[in-house]
Amino acid sequence: MIELIVFYFFIGVIALSSFALFFTKNVIHNAAYLLFSLLSVAGLFVLSGADFIAITQVMVYIGGVLVLLLFGVMYTKNSIDHEMDSGSKRTLIGFSFGAILFGILAFGILEEDLDRDYTVNNEGITSNLGVSFMTDQIFAFELTAILLLVVLIGAVFVAGKADKSLDNQ
Repeated sequence: MIELIVFYFFIGVIALSSFALFFTKNVIHNAAYLLFSLLSVAGLFVLSGADFIAITQVMVYIGGVLVLLLFGVMYTKNSIDHEMDSGSKRTLIGFSFGAILFGILAFGILEEDLDRDYTVNNEGITSNLGVSFMTDQIFAFELTAILLLVVLIGAVFVAGKADKSLDNQ
């Protein structure tokens, strides 16, 4: 019973933050609503027994994409008094597309046999994946780490050049 309550809580947070994200013009508020939505999706992954996917959701989307969005907004904001807005002009088209997609998903869920047992056996999924990364897949894992480091150094280099070009004006 408690799992059902937590499930509906996460679904409610996702729905409310998605609607607020859709109708809010302020980019900073949009980022906050996106944070609530992504955290709730990670909560649903934890609730369904997919620990690794939940951690990946938090690390990649919240730790990477959302922080990148906020840094981009802060970096490109010209003055404190100037209010940035997202400029979404096609609200009706987006809402119509979302309603159609919701209808298709609801139809698929209602047609599914809900009497089946959907138990998840996740004994050691994360530990097995970690051992696989550090033994069988170590070359790809280290290569990805080096690639991400090079990308980070390149981003700092490009941002530093942009600052110097602004100082020369």
